Amino acid sequence: MKNGKVVILTLLISLSAIAMLCAKVEYGTASLNKFKSYEELKEFLQNRRDSGTYPYSPFLKSFGLLELNTMNDYDYSKTNIQVEGVDEADIVKTDGDYIYVISGQKVVTVKAYPAEEAAVLSRITFNGTLKQLFINGERLVVFYESGSWSEAQTFINIYDVSDRKNPVLKSEIAVDGQYFSSRMIGDYVYVVIRKAASLVEGEVALPKIYSEDGNRVIPATDIYYSNIPDYGYIFTTIVTVNVLEDKQEPNDETIFSGWTTNLYVSLENIYLAIGSGDRTVLHRIHIENGEISIEADGEVPGYILNQFSMDEHEGYFRIATTSQMASLPQDPSGIILHLQNNVYILNM
Repeated sequence: MKNGKVVILTLLISLSAIAMLCAKVEYGTASLNKFKSYEELKEFLQNRRDSGTYPYSPFLKSFGLLELNTMNDYDYSKTNIQVEGVDEADIVKTDGDYIYVISGQKVVTVKAYPAEEAAVLSRITFNGTLKQLFINGERLVVFYESGSWSEAQTFINIYDVSDRKNPVLKSEIAVDGQYFSSRMIGDYVYVVIRKAASLVEGEVALPKIYSEDGNRVIPATDIYYSNIPDYGYIFTTIVTVNVLEDKQEPNDETIFSGWTTNLYVSLENIYLAIGSGDRTVLHRIHIENGEISIEADGEVPGYILNQFSMDEHEGYFRIATTSQMASLPQDPSGIILHLQNNVYILNM
């Protein structure tokens, strides 16, 4: 899915006629650019607001998947695994011997194996809304939010849990915006955070990142945008951290686009899916050993159900969508709606 024209192999499956059509088509002339200045970003947002496409705030969530894996000489379950080698955060995680669970405003560590030794070992209390967590060996990663919707911050806390009775905070990073989702590949965690784009007294509040090395505003000239129009705009920031490093400056990239509603992550790419009326806008971000780079975007007709509507196979990105079409019958009593399922294969 390169900048410019996107070649798509389209498979249309009509629910009404059960007919199939397979063809190569050209769809979209999307391109990614960075803003040249803060003034250009502000003008971009003002133009969208004046056109009546601002703001846009759908509330959609992805679903999870339960998969069983084997470790040592006994079994335990891992949650939310869509792609082998790409872990997904959850409210409960286990390494086989211990269970780490979010309970209210606490993260509780429980000795789980062997069963006769089961016991609560520690509780960490947070001043905010706990979202999800990861466990990586003796490192616990916790995501939580603080603040109201418009002023929310997402915190990424990393703990040393080598002594399960006494977790030690080793790193804390905060990013303006709401937590959306995250993945862990090896020792690197990739976090997606969404911040509403707003004009306050005529100025745009750019997202900020807070870490041990200091606070910084993400400059407008580092923010990407697409020429694909949308109903509303937010800042979507992808942050990556190494769970084994105590103090670090995270890598990050930010896209100024519509509201990200679904996410698919392979070992090499993050795909952000944005529902935009009768189409889905896509952004591809390449990832490798904690490095991230925004590389391409495009769009396909229809809307997707959830993250399991997308996958990557042998260098191609596949996405299943549903389109809704209306027909006017001879009887003017009403409009007939037809649903059509589509499968698009995009050449990256």
